Amino acid sequence: MRNHSLSGKIRALLAGGFLGLLSLSACATFDNPSDERMSLVHRSRILLETGKLLAAERLTEGIIARFGPSPFLLNQMAVIREREGEPAMAQRVLTHARHLYPGVSVLTLNLAAMELASRNPDLARETLKPLLDQKSWPNGFRTLMGRIDLETGNLPEAHLFLHEALSRHPDNPLILANMGLLHSRLGLRKKAREDFRRAMERSGNSRLRSRIMGLIAANK
Repeated sequence: MRNHSLSGKIRALLAGGFLGLLSLSACATFDNPSDERMSLVHRSRILLETGKLLAAERLTEGIIARFGPSPFLLNQMAVIREREGEPAMAQRVLTHARHLYPGVSVLTLNLAAMELASRNPDLARETLKPLLDQKSWPNGFRTLMGRIDLETGNLPEAHLFLHEALSRHPDNPLILANMGLLHSRLGLRKKAREDFRRAMERSGNSRLRSRIMGLIAANK
């Protein structure tokens, strides 16, 4: 009964967005690095990073209306929507962006992350299939695949992906937190608590820290 309750708490934290922290990285190319468009994009990025979401949203929409869409701008709009608490809208933006720019990996990764956060891991795995067939994987792919395997109960595969991700980024708090989830699912509560503690020590992201605190409480 206790394990069932613990699993339910972890699933609630997953659904609440613990694994839905979208990457801001995306391709942004400009003909002239000093042109007006780049200046506006830089300003919109600063607004987003400082938490001025409404201003960032309006400026990003204005740049798209004036100069046209780009992978960077559409990805940024999805990040804004997700941070505004509109995950369904963020997912629609990413779906449209990926249709326009199927070769941009960050759009694929973020879309799969949103699909996983909306409790559709099978769809997330399908979205990632084109990347799985590549010879080299983009940053974040191993972690996301590990997360998907955690959600579907494929723990051996989750173990492989997450350990490989952690070997490349041993101090990454998101990977450490996912390792904690894996060890919790394997019944290794002591290891899980240690992973969560290390993740807390290395995380400067307040949203991530709050969810890690919830996971620590669930594993007491």
